Amino acid sequence: MKNIQLNYLYRDADNYKEFGLVVFANITELTLEEATALLLPKLISEEFFVPDDWGLPRLHVSSYNPSVDHEWHEFEDFEETDESVTDEREIGEFLATIKKGTEI
Repeated sequence: MKNIQLNYLYRDADNYKEFGLVVFANITELTLEEATALLLPKLISEEFFVPDDWGLPRLHVSSYNPSVDHEWHEFEDFEETDESVTDEREIGEFLATIKKGTEI
């Protein structure tokens, strides 16, 4: 059984990108398609989320200017991995507990 890796990115006001990932255990053996189908309705415009709302790390490595930058991060995809778990939640638990953010 492989773990599931959530890949995401932050794009700042100058269009610089910072990439990140989180690895979840996959005890419930969700397929990538099932995980994506459960996640998409919880994304803002099926693409964005605020990582603080979901207990995920923010990717603001470069200087953050709240007057022009924002909190929204972009979901890229899920992939199977043999990498070690980086989040104590199982993927099914994570997907069941996250809430959709606020649309603008």
